[in-house]
Formats: sequence, structure tokens, C-alpha cells
Amino acid sequence: MTTRARDAEDVAYLASNARAALALGITHYQHFDQPVGQWNYIRIANEIEASVPRGTLLDWGCGFGQMTYLLRRRGFDVTAYDVMSQETPLPDVPMSRDLWMIRGQHPTALPFAAESFDAVLSCGVLEHVDEFSARGNELLSLREINRILRPGGSLIIYQLPQRLAWQEAVARRLRVGYWHPRRYSEREIAEILQTTGFHVRRVRRNNMLPKNVAWMPRALRSLYGQTSRGLIGLDTALSRVPLLNRVAGVLELMATKARV
Repeated sequence: MTTRARDAEDVAYLASNARAALALGITHYQHFDQPVGQWNYIRIANEIEASVPRGTLLDWGCGFGQMTYLLRRRGFDVTAYDVMSQETPLPDVPMSRDLWMIRGQHPTALPFAAESFDAVLSCGVLEHVDEFSARGNELLSLREINRILRPGGSLIIYQLPQRLAWQEAVARRLRVGYWHPRRYSEREIAEILQTTGFHVRRVRRNNMLPKNVAWMPRALRSLYGQTSRGLIGLDTALSRVPLLNRVAGVLELMATKARV
């Protein structure tokens, strides 16, 4: 199967899960129901496939399992993990039924032995650690991730809200969509990672164009849907423009655990 055919299958799978979940009244799936969001997850998975050696990978805060599914399809040995009660039901849709997720109840401690993984993915997770628990858990969580990574292992961070993001400012001002209470500057996240034992290899910006468009008028959402794949390419190009990208929506980082 070609990469293009695989990606098309993956988008169709994410879309079918979104429709099934929304039909059950699970509104948290709204951002899966837009092609631009689905293609953005494909972009992230393909970038990880191209830049991270195959091995054991922890999908930390796996949520609905979209990245677990996509990365397994790309040859990674993925463990799905999230913090939730054992009594919390997962939505009865194909992605959750096939997730094989490990559930934790401690806000920071991970139920894995030291040096268990070659890579850890945080996709839209780190910014929420302190949001729902005590301040300071952000550092504790990163130290735990460092503990379970093998020396030289990768910490991959996507969808980390940037402090100067124009979309967040507009959303807060107009009270539309969703905005993150916790946002980061490039310097701040680099210092946090260094403090917790990581060497930052790459920092870049993305999301000059909105990816979660559930709040938009129907006509604009329809236009986004028709041009989603091209919009992802345009967004990447815009996000590489110096100065302009200072107001991009998110930071994307690659860091490694220091070798002893």
C-alpha cells in the first residue's frame, strides 16, 4: 500500500469514529469530525514516522487513541496510557474498542519500570497536567517520563499551546471555541525540559491556521473540509516564516534523554 492510500484510509477511519461518537452524544469527539483536524493528525504521525526510529513508544495521555492507532499503523510498538478511573467508560466506537489502554490513577507517577521505552509522545497533553491537579505536577510528570525513557530516548511534544498564539487571543476575546489556560514560550519550555533532564534537539511552530474548527460557521467549515489537505501544506509553509510564526498556535519539540 502506498503512503497516500494509507493516509486516506486513516482519515476515513478517524472520520468514521468521530461520526459514531457524535451519534452517541460524545461531544469531545467534535475536533475529529473536521477533515483539517484529521489530516493534521496524519501529518504528525508521518513526521514521527520519518524522524523517530521504530521501537517501544508510550502514547502518554492517549485520550481517544488516535495517535496510538496511527503510530501502530506506521510500525511502532505503542503502549496507550492515560490517567482515568477504572470506572470511566470509553466510548463504544471502533477506536476505543481496539485501544488496549493502560489506565493510571496517580496524577504523575507512571506504572512502568525505569528505561522501558525508546520514545514518549505528548500530543496535546503536557499543557493540561497542572490544569486538573496541583501546580508543580508538570515538572514531576516530565521527571517520570525521563525515568522511563532509555538513555538517548526521545520525548516528542506536539500541540503545545504557544503563549503569543493569535487564535488563542481571539478565542479568549470573543469567547468562542476553546483556549488553553496554560501556554508556553519557546524559552520557557526549553528551560523546563533542561531542568528535567532533557536535551532539546528541535523547536518549531505550527498552526498558523486553525485546526479545531467546530465553532466556525457551517459555510466556513465546509470550505475547510474541501481544501483540508492543501491547508495543512499551506499552514506548514506559513509557520516557517520568521516573525510571522511568532503568533502561530503551537510549539512542536523533539528532546532526548541524556546518555549516561
